[in-house]
Amino acid sequence: MEKIDVIYATTTKHSKKLAEAIGEALKVEAKNIAENPTLHDIDLLFIVGGIYGGASMPELLAYIKEMDAPALKHAVLVTSCASGKQRQDAVRRILEEKGIKVMDEFVCKGAILFVSLTHPNSKDLKEATDFALKNVEPKA
Repeated sequence: MEKIDVIYATTTKHSKKLAEAIGEALKVEAKNIAENPTLHDIDLLFIVGGIYGGASMPELLAYIKEMDAPALKHAVLVTSCASGKQRQDAVRRILEEKGIKVMDEFVCKGAILFVSLTHPNSKDLKEATDFALKNVEPKA
């Protein structure tokens, strides 16, 4: 069995909602990077974050840059953004520079100001947890 962890960075609590739903589905506690969690012996890391003003949160980028998880070889990104299309390219670049393969990325709509205020909604959370479960299933 793989050792899996879920971390998140959030300003609006959207990423927290997504991370907690994924954590519950995977039976692991979602950890807020603001608490500087230490990662030990992890095979697969789910990184949940939002896009703010066109970019990943600076705090998430700093955490990923400083992250010390030598056994980590694979990550999966979960992204919330107003357009429902933008990806976390800077996070992906940092991970790949560290030799960590990004296996997949889920992008869902997030709210901004008065736009898409209902997101992430229950449908988004279900799609995110289905996506997470698909990424931990043994490949045939």
